[in-house]
Amino acid sequence: MLPNPSQTETTLSSRPSHILIIDDEPEIAESLADYLVKKQNFQVSLAVDGQAGIDFLQASVAGQEAEVDLVLLDMRMPHLSGLDVLNWIRSHPDLRYTRVVLLTAAAGSSEKVEALTAGADDYITKPYRPQELLARVNTILRTLYLEKQLQRQSQQLAALNLIGQKVAATLEFGEVLATAVAGMDDLLLNVELGAVLMLEKGKLRYRALQAADGPLPVKGLPVLAPKEGILGIAFSEQTAVFLNHIHNDDRFQPGLDAPPDFDVTSMIVAPLVVRGRPVGVISAYNKTPDVFNEVDLDLYASLASSISEAIENAWLFQRIRMRQRQLLENRNTLQALLDGIPNPIYTINDAWQLVAINTSKADELETTPDKLVNQVCYRAFFQREEPCEHCLAAHTLNRKEAQGWTVTWTAEDHLSREWDVNAYPIPSREASSARAVIVWQDRTEERRLESSLLQAGKLAAIGQLAAGVAHEINNPLTAVNANAEMLKMFMSPDDENYESVELIALAGERATKVVRGLLDFARQEQYAFTPDDVNRSIQQSLDLVQYQLQQANIAIISNMSDDLPLVTASWEHLKSVWLNLLVNARDTLQDVSGERQIEISSRLSEDGQQVIVLIRDNGQGMSEAELAHIFEPFYTTKDPGKGTGLGLATCHRIIEQHGGEINVVSAPGEGTTFITRLPVDGIR
Repeated sequence: MLPNPSQTETTLSSRPSHILIIDDEPEIAESLADYLVKKQNFQVSLAVDGQAGIDFLQASVAGQEAEVDLVLLDMRMPHLSGLDVLNWIRSHPDLRYTRVVLLTAAAGSSEKVEALTAGADDYITKPYRPQELLARVNTILRTLYLEKQLQRQSQQLAALNLIGQKVAATLEFGEVLATAVAGMDDLLLNVELGAVLMLEKGKLRYRALQAADGPLPVKGLPVLAPKEGILGIAFSEQTAVFLNHIHNDDRFQPGLDAPPDFDVTSMIVAPLVVRGRPVGVISAYNKTPDVFNEVDLDLYASLASSISEAIENAWLFQRIRMRQRQLLENRNTLQALLDGIPNPIYTINDAWQLVAINTSKADELETTPDKLVNQVCYRAFFQREEPCEHCLAAHTLNRKEAQGWTVTWTAEDHLSREWDVNAYPIPSREASSARAVIVWQDRTEERRLESSLLQAGKLAAIGQLAAGVAHEINNPLTAVNANAEMLKMFMSPDDENYESVELIALAGERATKVVRGLLDFARQEQYAFTPDDVNRSIQQSLDLVQYQLQQANIAIISNMSDDLPLVTASWEHLKSVWLNLLVNARDTLQDVSGERQIEISSRLSEDGQQVIVLIRDNGQGMSEAELAHIFEPFYTTKDPGKGTGLGLATCHRIIEQHGGEINVVSAPGEGTTFITRLPVDGIR
């Protein structure tokens, strides 16, 4: 059964329906007005003619009179007829939808058709029966009420959709609550106060409070336990409810269900439920000028559902952001650890792209890690268009197995470099995503020290052996040489045996030189150390062999640094080292048919603790087998009779006595480089 207009209007607004009667017969108009007021308690206004009716309607539009819901309009009036007034109403932008019933005395159908055609909602023929008139009025007002109700619900649904979009558009939990409580009035609920309470530490606590003039502080507001008051009941039972008679309902607890010192006359509350679990409630207080109804309850429950979804999204976003922050912190920690490691370290994917790189590797290339990320490793590091031949990282990427290999090369300073490279697979749940960590470790210094220690041990053993052998040979050799000389004194040069004796004497002298060299090699000589310039001693040695080098068409390329610190050394011994190396370079260049060069360079080491001297030739070079024995006594690469094999062994011993090192880098066809390191602070 449809509601009675006089009753339903009370729920739609606080005023009764307003009817305007426009009739030039005052007795009829007043009689009709009295009947409508007595029967339905309508608000009735009177206008004595058409112009007065138009003036009253204009005043209602201007707010000077109450809004008119229905016009009862006499058809025949002087000056302005009922049709004229009807046409004016239908042409007015604010009044064209006003309900109009024409009152006509004509019994014919032509006037009725004319009235309906002009836009009348209904017509009544005079003399009319009051009951019929009242029934028609109620029918029209009921239709008006339903239309207004549909319009209101449509506006509320649009407002609900807008609020849902607003709360869904933010992913910040606090903003979701503030937006939700501010949007309650947008639902056309016309409430005085809105609130959001959330479950925190087992209690319902106010998180947002909004009055008509803006947000209010929530500090100091009461804390509720679930099931306490109407708020706790709605929370625990997950049910929306409204109360229009607060003080007659035992479920309402003034000290808990509303902020202190707030006079509550009505309220509505709905639970916030996330994944089937209640997490809070929203509530609104004192709807004006009406009371809450079932339509409001449905809208409020829908609003609570939208807010619940937005809260869940905000929490998910919060967890994702926290997880991202943790991942970023872990990444920064890992990057700091990698950057703290002096060895070059980087990670690559199966497309050979750099995923991460530490500062040590980036510093080698004089760039920053972020500029190298996503570049192809062999193109970024070695300017190649395909993976390096020595690289075994592909095996690690394909088979998920660790690999290790050694890389050696000669740098621009002619010094040999040796690196150990290891590739380790990075575990991943995705089979299509392969990554590996590449770690480079510089073994150059380690290998150099190993070689120096090995060579020193070998030379020490050979020196002891040589000293013993030399002493044992020296005595009989002295007798051989003396007797050979005596025989030469008593023999005529024409004697047929003189040549044999001469050969014995020459061989004895050669053997004596070898024995003397062995004794010099084994003997711990006294060194007189003084500070001086290394470059000056090299130049003095070069002056001694300058003529020989010119005769052999050998060009000298000098790259000696001018700002070297002084070195404390035994300079006569060092000169013998430079002379030995220069003479060896000259000898090896004798077989070069093209341009012959000896490059001499000196510089300070990176740590500033050593002076490094390099003497390099572009001769035929040496094999690895020859390099392994180059500093051993009696080992020589020269032709028989052209060297004793003690020169480099002696050089090694002299440099060692200075606390320095001497190494050699060579390969067949690539020349030979001798690298000498001398400490700048004297003997170590």
